[in-house]
Parts: sequence; structure tokens; C-alpha cells
Amino acid sequence: MRKGIVLLVITCIFSIVLSSNLTAMDLRWELGAKGGANWGKLTGDQVSLWLSGDNGQLAGSIGDSKLGFNGGIFVTAFMTEFFGIQVEAMYNQKGGEGIASGELVYQEAGQNPKLVQFDGTAYLYLDNIEFPVLAVFNFDATDGSSVRLRGFAGPVFGFNMNSEQRLKGDITEELEDTTTKTTSIDEKREIGNYVKSFEFSLMIGGAVYWDIGNVDLVLEGRWEGGLTTLDNTTNYSDVETGNVAILVGFSYPFGG
Repeated sequence: MRKGIVLLVITCIFSIVLSSNLTAMDLRWELGAKGGANWGKLTGDQVSLWLSGDNGQLAGSIGDSKLGFNGGIFVTAFMTEFFGIQVEAMYNQKGGEGIASGELVYQEAGQNPKLVQFDGTAYLYLDNIEFPVLAVFNFDATDGSSVRLRGFAGPVFGFNMNSEQRLKGDITEELEDTTTKTTSIDEKREIGNYVKSFEFSLMIGGAVYWDIGNVDLVLEGRWEGGLTTLDNTTNYSDVETGNVAILVGFSYPFGG
């Protein structure tokens, strides 16, 4: 269902952008691709339920940054030399990590669930397909220069495609003879039911474009902050995503 919605949004957005004013020859177009490193984190309330799910009493915060990938394609329509609209379709690996500890309901293969003590690191992996719609402002670095500077800002419409929680650390259980047993674990589980499928964000950034002939090389920095909570549980918490990305790519200008 989520994949079908994403494909529909991609088709609608790019159809509108590419079909609008195609007969207006004064429009200048750019088509390109970019990708790079993404540092994602979570902000807002403590996220103990996100760490433990419905069972257990883990405490901690996964508010530290997590490295991921950010990349995709874009099309830009410049109405003037100074101003244009850019629409993107991006794959963005968001999430966070942090120290967690407390009680956890743990189940080994072929055994009954048991209550154990966990100490270690918790990770949240969020794979999103996102559609930024950006106002772009274009500046020449100097008169006649092959280098152009750009600033951009606008809303981002995001769709979560996959959500996983990872726990890496030690679990300690009390045995029947009152002794304890400690085991190291590194396990993932799918937590899509806890995460909202749609996210609305704001993006701000800047880029440098180098004209090398038929294409432009692009170096870009961007910040994105979530405006809606991720929490899809009955125990509402105000948790948003945030990320900073450094991207490189190319842009092919045509028209105008």
C-alpha cells in the first residue's frame, strides 16, 4: 500500500512539473541526480517505548546521530535567472542511536519469552522516500563566472517504507538457582506498526554549481527538520526526525 502511494505521488508531482508551461520557451530547465552522506537523529521526547516496544521498560534516548545514505533525482524549472522551483524524489536513511538499559522481554528461537536486563546501544533505522518541493534562488559567484551559488528552502513530503529497531549489547537473566547469565546480542526487528507512514518536514540548504560544459557539477549541503511526530502508538510522544546531508551530483540544463 505504501509503495503504491509513493509511486502515485512520484507520477503526479513530476507530471505536473514537466507538463506545466512546456510551451513557454522562456523557461530554463535542469534535470539531475545527486547522492551522499546523511547524518540523521531524533529530537523531542524521550523514546523509551520506541526502544522496547509493547513489552519491557527500557529507558534511554536514541537522540545521537546515525550515518546513512541520501540520494535521488530532481528537476528544476527557472522562471527567471534568479528564481526557480525544484522538485526531488529522494531516498533518505534516517533514524538515530543511543545508550539504553532496563528490562526487556526477550525470546530466543524455540524458547518462551523471558524478562531480562539489557545494557547496550539501541538504533532506529528509518528508510524514507521523500519529495521536497523547493524554492531555488540562483546567484552568480562573479560576473561571467562558471561558478553559481544557490540557496533553497521548502516543504518535504515523506513516506516511511521500512522501520527497524536494533539492540546491541548484553542481556542478563536470573536462573532458577539464583545465579545470573549474561549473553551478548545484536538483533533487529521490524517496528513499522509504531511509526507513522507519512512525515511532513522543512528543508533549508545551499549549493555550488560548476559549469563544465554540457553539465554542471553540484556540491550541496542541506538541513531537514521534521514537523510531525513519528509516534504511531497509543502512548503519544512528540518525536521528530532531523538530518544534515552533504551531497554531490550533476545537473543537465536544457530549454530556455
